[in-house]
Amino acid sequence: MTVAKAQSEQGSQFWDGGYTLVEGLLDETKLDFATRAIDASDRQGVMRRRTDPFLELADDEYSPVFGEILLRHCRPRIEAVIGRPLLETCAYWRIYRAGSLLQPHRDRVACEISATLTISSEPEGQAWPIFVEDLHGTEVPVTIPPGSGLVYQGAKVKHWREPLPSGSHRQLLLHYVLKDGRFRDHVFDKRDTDPIMRRAASESD
Repeated sequence: MTVAKAQSEQGSQFWDGGYTLVEGLLDETKLDFATRAIDASDRQGVMRRRTDPFLELADDEYSPVFGEILLRHCRPRIEAVIGRPLLETCAYWRIYRAGSLLQPHRDRVACEISATLTISSEPEGQAWPIFVEDLHGTEVPVTIPPGSGLVYQGAKVKHWREPLPSGSHRQLLLHYVLKDGRFRDHVFDKRDTDPIMRRAASESD
């Protein structure tokens, strides 16, 4: 199957069902760097325990530098799959612990088009599916291999995770809005400037 045909089929599934699995968004080098960066944030106390009612026993960080870089890096591939131009809103990365769960929910409109990527897990190779309710009301478990991402219509598709049985699971969350859509004013999550450029400017001061 050609790349163009595969992307066309993924795009059809995305718009008809609300989600599609995109393999190989991150290579081994980026996965290794992301794992080290997430763990460094965790050791330094940058990660914070979430208090959202739909999330339990998980720590995350909003807008990590490397996460925002990967948000931009992955955008062209995701645009090619869904066939629409995107604007970046924000990135998170998260460590789920043993017992972590994600209650069924839909995302805010700034997460109109979202991707959740598996970075790594302990024990290595532990599969922990995310469940989605597609646009036709069918519940589907999706296992995301490291480096791959589930791209979904975040504000429309209900999604959740059952309790993590053991170990830990590192996940990167990338959020976008459609460039020609009704939520385009949420670009950069309504922050004043591009977060990557803002950080570069502050470091040069």
